[in-house]
Amino acid sequence: MKKIIIVSLLSALLTAIAPAGSTGPEVLSLVRVQVTSESQAADLFSRFDETHNHSDGEIELLLWPGDLAELDSLGYDYEVIVHDLVARDAETQAASTSTSIEMPGPDRTTYRRLADYNAEMQALAKENPGLVKLIEFPNLSLEGRSIFGVEIAADVKSKDGRPTFYLDGVHHAREWPAGEYVMIYIHYLVENYGKDEEITRLLNEGRLIATPIVNVDGFDYSRESALSAEENVAHQTEPTGYLNGFEGYWRKNRRSLTGVTVPLVQKNPDAYGVDPNRNYSYLWGDNQGGSSGSQFSATYRGTAPWSEPEVVNVRDLILSRTVTGVITNHTYQATVLRAGGGNAPDDDILEPLGKRMADEMGYENTGNVGYPTTGTTDDWTYSVTGTLGFTIEHGSLGFHPPYADSVQADYKGVMRAFDIMFDAVVDPRYHSVVKGTASPGATVTLKKSFRTPLSPGNPTGEEAVAEKISIKVPVAPDGSFELHVGPSTRPHVNKAESYTLVVKSGDKTKTFKVNVARGRVADLGRVTF
Repeated sequence: MKKIIIVSLLSALLTAIAPAGSTGPEVLSLVRVQVTSESQAADLFSRFDETHNHSDGEIELLLWPGDLAELDSLGYDYEVIVHDLVARDAETQAASTSTSIEMPGPDRTTYRRLADYNAEMQALAKENPGLVKLIEFPNLSLEGRSIFGVEIAADVKSKDGRPTFYLDGVHHAREWPAGEYVMIYIHYLVENYGKDEEITRLLNEGRLIATPIVNVDGFDYSRESALSAEENVAHQTEPTGYLNGFEGYWRKNRRSLTGVTVPLVQKNPDAYGVDPNRNYSYLWGDNQGGSSGSQFSATYRGTAPWSEPEVVNVRDLILSRTVTGVITNHTYQATVLRAGGGNAPDDDILEPLGKRMADEMGYENTGNVGYPTTGTTDDWTYSVTGTLGFTIEHGSLGFHPPYADSVQADYKGVMRAFDIMFDAVVDPRYHSVVKGTASPGATVTLKKSFRTPLSPGNPTGEEAVAEKISIKVPVAPDGSFELHVGPSTRPHVNKAESYTLVVKSGDKTKTFKVNVARGRVADLGRVTF
């Protein structure tokens, strides 16, 4: 009986996602739509799956089966760029001249699969115990998968307050290059530590925490489905690749309508998914078109901020570590986007830093993706901790174009851009420092509680959500402590805010209120009890 129910729900779900329409039942298409106002753009974003690859007066949309009929009914002028996206992928892949070239890590000709990422991170940690530490996040994915990252630093297992660069990829399942660049940078740092003067300095002064695949379920579904489609085409068992080619363009996580998972294949058969990069709390729940309240939308934001375990993992890490800079990687618009959409209080820092990175990659440096987005990674990290935050939209050829045309062609510029960001992360001009001395063996905890604003009129009915920073480090053997953090006052807050610093030695504690601005040092001197 349960199987019948699941199949019926899945059938209904697929009908809602992909009703019959002008595109026919077996075609994914790309179109460019003419718009004359922000409201028109917002209308299109709320209805269709967009690619980020926009220009003035034009919006590029990925049309799923049935979408073309709806677009026709709305009366917009548009041009079909690619009639059959799955067929185009097969053609470009066949025409690609990907060969093994020397890159950091294994010399590859194809995109990694999820097992490749996990195996490489585990091996690096095992082979370099003083430099690399494996991170297994506390929350499993919705389909029960472990989510891994790594921490890289000189004497990586020591606990201190060094500035930390947080780097991640693949919030969106189909954006495979985003994970590749993060994984290649991990290898790049490990291979160059002790050999390259600049890399050695960065890992002595700071730390990297990298999560190549945030959305493990969605990525595995997208990657494996595309491989299956390629097999179908190659063996002519299913000539168009339709049965699996569509799933290669899955964007969201794999949240299930009923919560029923097929254990042996770790698969939710009735997944509709939530967009992880619309599930962060800052201004969550907008009605501007940058996120959606519909389960069937590509930008569905979830029922509440922090509803998704993948996003909670990122939140809890950021709020418990001395993170002073963040890059989250996506595809495709060939742009470097900065927190605040070009209107951040610290745009005088963010704009030139973004330009330096963009220049290395040949990308555009811009404030936003071309429309309002809320509940996103970089805006949240910047708004709650004051860390420098960027989203990089890699490439202009597609979500996952042939490996040779994207990753192999572009990785060197990306490595240089990441180095520029890492250098800014460890530079105390761009963050704040809290320091002092106390008895060896004591611990220091830096805390702050606050409420992060949600968008007015959001579905929860709440104006804000409670959040808390709590960073704990031991006092060094020489009695010193030094924490590199964001300013005590959040960027969008009009009144001064303080950190609470608690120094504990045995059963004795001492508490301080600390106000510190960006580029400043709060020196508490000697803490005595």
